[in-house]
Amino acid sequence: MSRPLRVTFGPGAFLPGAGLTVLVFGFPLGFPGYLYGTLSALILGMPLALVAGICMRPVRNQLLHAVAVGVAGLVTGVLTLMVITGSHWSAMWGTILWTGFCAALGRAAVSGLVTVHDAPAREPVVAQKPGPPLEP
Repeated sequence: MSRPLRVTFGPGAFLPGAGLTVLVFGFPLGFPGYLYGTLSALILGMPLALVAGICMRPVRNQLLHAVAVGVAGLVTGVLTLMVITGSHWSAMWGTILWTGFCAALGRAAVSGLVTVHDAPAREPVVAQKPGPPLEP
């Protein structure tokens, strides 16, 4: 039974990616961006990104990992703005897109820190030597 291609990551890849996400998110928004970005990342974003990363472990393509974490960032943005603004969250769609972009950027930045395990090589099949000819 062959093991599927797997991607593993630890705190050395997860925490810098999350930190970069919050850093980039808050840069154009100033102190409120850092405050809300940090709180929403700790409460909702990091758990969603961790779940997305665990679900994507059999997938080797790092671009797909960044897209999955970007989608987790979009969900984080929508849910955070729903809590903060109530039913007016759709008026801030730019912030939601910015959240997803920052999450995908943070994951893409640490793609070199994850470990990609290749499937084990198959053992070569040894050809059998022909036996003696059959006699009639």
